[in-house]
Amino acid sequence: MKYHIDTIPVWDAYHQGGECPLCNLENRLEKSYVDSFLGASVMEPDTRIEVNKTGFCPFHFKLLYDAQNRLGLALMTHTHLKEFMEKFEQRCKALLKASKDRSTSVLSSIIKGKKEVNQLTAEFEGWLTMQHGQCIICNRMSNTMNRYAYTILYLWDTDKEFKKALESSKGFCLKHLVLTTKIARETLPAHKQTLWLTDIIPLQIKSFHNLEHELSQFINKFDYRNQDKPLGSAKDSLPRTIQKLTGKFMD
Repeated sequence: MKYHIDTIPVWDAYHQGGECPLCNLENRLEKSYVDSFLGASVMEPDTRIEVNKTGFCPFHFKLLYDAQNRLGLALMTHTHLKEFMEKFEQRCKALLKASKDRSTSVLSSIIKGKKEVNQLTAEFEGWLTMQHGQCIICNRMSNTMNRYAYTILYLWDTDKEFKKALESSKGFCLKHLVLTTKIARETLPAHKQTLWLTDIIPLQIKSFHNLEHELSQFINKFDYRNQDKPLGSAKDSLPRTIQKLTGKFMD
């Protein structure tokens, strides 16, 4: 597996700090893609064809809608809807035709026909589920985040200064811990995978313990006896804990 090395954005993400550098990168990347899909780039033929074919997931549709460029979003949604409708009607007609063709009064044929119709219906449900989950922004973000995760592993393996930055960080959120572990498994030899886990797991454990302590402080602050005690870093422990567990910023 080959990835382009994007070292500058990764260094910037580590300098930014926080619970997870890959969350920092993903947040910036998501905002950039939302802006680009509501800008001039969406009128490029290749991009428009891909939007028409794939569309957006519910979450990214909401982000695009909240961006307030309703005309741009309406134009994209209209052409995507037209392409979806054509495929949808074709599948519906095929399903209805198959159901009618298998209608019979012979008992054995009824049982066989019911199984075939059930299979066709299940395939139709699977296709609908796939359509609902498709998203051009998710696809592009996934590719880029894989590249960033590879870059982190590359820098960890080749740059002593970066390794120091990683060791002084708070590790990753769970989602991006999975991602870096996956990329390490796919790209590193076994002994380096072991070294990576040896470096990253203690960071994760320490980070979780710190969050648990800060979250406990935050909860105790609601006791009237602790009203005058300063919260310090525990003030934002709840959104940081949620981010650590889910990979999403609580804006």
